[in-house]
Amino acid sequence: MNDLHDVAIVGAGPGGAAAAHYLARQGLDVLLLDKADFPRDKTCGDGLTPRALAVLGDMGILSDLRRVGRRIRGLEIFSPNGRSVTARIPEMAGMPDDLLVVPRMILDNTVLERALASGAKLAGGIPVGAVEQRADRVVVTGEHAGGTVSFQARMAIIATGASIKLLIRMGILRETPPMMVAARTYFEGMSELSDRIQLRFDGVPLPGYGWVFPLSEGSANVGAGVYAGRTARRRTAISARQAFDAFVHSPSLERMLASAHQVGPVKGYPLRVDFATAPTFGERALLVGEAAGLVNPLSGEGVDYALESGKIAAEHLAWMFSTGDLSRKNLEAYDRRLRQHFQSLFLFCNRVRDLCLNRICLNFLVGAAGRRADLKTALIRVVLGDQELARHMSLGRILKAVLAASVI
Repeated sequence: MNDLHDVAIVGAGPGGAAAAHYLARQGLDVLLLDKADFPRDKTCGDGLTPRALAVLGDMGILSDLRRVGRRIRGLEIFSPNGRSVTARIPEMAGMPDDLLVVPRMILDNTVLERALASGAKLAGGIPVGAVEQRADRVVVTGEHAGGTVSFQARMAIIATGASIKLLIRMGILRETPPMMVAARTYFEGMSELSDRIQLRFDGVPLPGYGWVFPLSEGSANVGAGVYAGRTARRRTAISARQAFDAFVHSPSLERMLASAHQVGPVKGYPLRVDFATAPTFGERALLVGEAAGLVNPLSGEGVDYALESGKIAAEHLAWMFSTGDLSRKNLEAYDRRLRQHFQSLFLFCNRVRDLCLNRICLNFLVGAAGRRADLKTALIRVVLGDQELARHMSLGRILKAVLAASVI
């Protein structure tokens, strides 16, 4: 095709669609490409943190999602020994004080429709195989209806999630980065659900975790994740399905699922958690969301970072277009902007994960949080990815508080 777009975005999930919305709202010609036809499902935990809700509110679609989602007021964390700590969602500057659980079939389509309403265009059902620089543009090549199609744009955004094939072909990645793996399904007819999500370290192989995210009074997204980069060093690596099976057959989950029935298959998926060392741009291309490794290495949450980085990429590209300077030095400036926004949080979460995702430390941490309100709030804020906490709270201070609370 001969049309020259301002920006071609590969991947129409939350990160790509959010970027498309913000760019189109600035009057830029934006083309979204995706291998799927929408609406489509996406394997995920379905939870939306306050960070995600803040961006969705800024996009003007939060009220629509609240009408179809399950509002969550609190969070309960279970240690390996079965003890728990419960807290309301704490207030964080400029963000809602709740969570929302929305199936990705609904969420992704809502964000995409907002982008299209803002003026972006969509080319669905097109698996993209190459993004190549040609002088002052990129050429995006894909497959459609048994043939090859191509599109031209002055700049590209890559929002392809955990899939790394395109990034390797573009020369942005050279090898498979560190991954988490997870699996989830849905259950209906469950008992013991409330307006809290559960993050559980009991009944799962460590280093890993399980979750229960309520969708209604009797239904939930239930899943488990495991840190593949660490378990790979064991003699026998633990798969996402093995972690899931162990979780749902643990005593606590068997009780919750005693009268429930499974809805749909168990689906597994990888999660890239390597932002701290990941590339964030290529030739005439910016990376957003999981394509830049932006999945929290502690919680496995990625939708909020996809939305935020999509907005940041759009703001940065709009600025580049306004200056007329699409050079590499301004692509490097995008990397610096992402590092300023996310790097301290990811380094902090990496350290917490590596130190605390073992049985003894988790038992101490959750037990101490149950005795100290300040430590409990800090623990919840860490799980929710609070950037301000990561910037101002050292791991040493948390450990001192844990030890102090443990001897009370």
